[in-house]
Amino acid sequence: MYTDILIPTDGSDHVEHAIQYGLSLARRYDATVHALHVVDSSPIERKLELTAIETDLATLPDTWYDAGDTATQQIATQASEYGLDAVTEVRCGIPAREIAFYIADAGIDLVCMGTRGHSGLNRFLLGSVTVRVVRTVDVPVLCVKTKPTEKLSESELCEDFENILVPTNGSKQAQNAVSYALDLAQVYDATLHAIYVVDDRRAYASRPGWTWDELKQTLEQHGETVLKPVQSQATTDEVAVVTKIPHGVPHQAILDYCDQHAIDLVVMGTHGRSGLSRQLIGSVSERVLRSAKIPILTIRGE
Repeated sequence: MYTDILIPTDGSDHVEHAIQYGLSLARRYDATVHALHVVDSSPIERKLELTAIETDLATLPDTWYDAGDTATQQIATQASEYGLDAVTEVRCGIPAREIAFYIADAGIDLVCMGTRGHSGLNRFLLGSVTVRVVRTVDVPVLCVKTKPTEKLSESELCEDFENILVPTNGSKQAQNAVSYALDLAQVYDATLHAIYVVDDRRAYASRPGWTWDELKQTLEQHGETVLKPVQSQATTDEVAVVTKIPHGVPHQAILDYCDQHAIDLVVMGTHGRSGLSRQLIGSVSERVLRSAKIPILTIRGE
């Protein structure tokens, strides 16, 4: 499924988790690792827009490019230790835009990004770079959160996926995410957890005149219908599967399930070419991304 995996790096410790997950995935899929550093020209470009000064961005200090070379070579060295092919590149420009360009140029089919970096973590994502990439690119993006002071052991950094969660509501986007989750569960010999969350508050408000028992039964039956093909496909693929229909506010129910069942990866569908304009699938994915401590793999709907 994955042949070329991109790991953008700013050279900070905050991307270390994303690097390790990216290398793990590359090993499992025998994929080529692409390490990319973008010398951020956006502050300079914004300043130039306000002046009449013409500046060649190629003349930026060599130390900026040297730092990028160092950061990307570190990833290439780690990749070679695992017997993986690696490609390194340093570009100059607006990071999210250059990452998107590189994805198209190199035929990337998976991006692994840290959610902290030198530009800071405004509300929950890497200086808005990660969220912009998730919104605009057509390939899956693995978002890996790291706290600045968090230090993990080598065994934790290289830990494989054992329990993979895919929330589904039966939509095209969710079905697409299920396909990716099933493949990952096969490759990692992991247990797949598929859940359908019944949003009690919204559902009850949309069915005036219904008793709660009637509504609950109808919603749970729909959830069973949505989960049945997931369970069937998992059985065909010889993947261990658990299906559940929790009740509650969707994003919180997903987070609670992660905590209760030792989930170490969530695979979630996002909208199609219109992107995640301001929210991700009714804000559910956005809220999970913001609050989850574990990696989130976003899958663009077809």
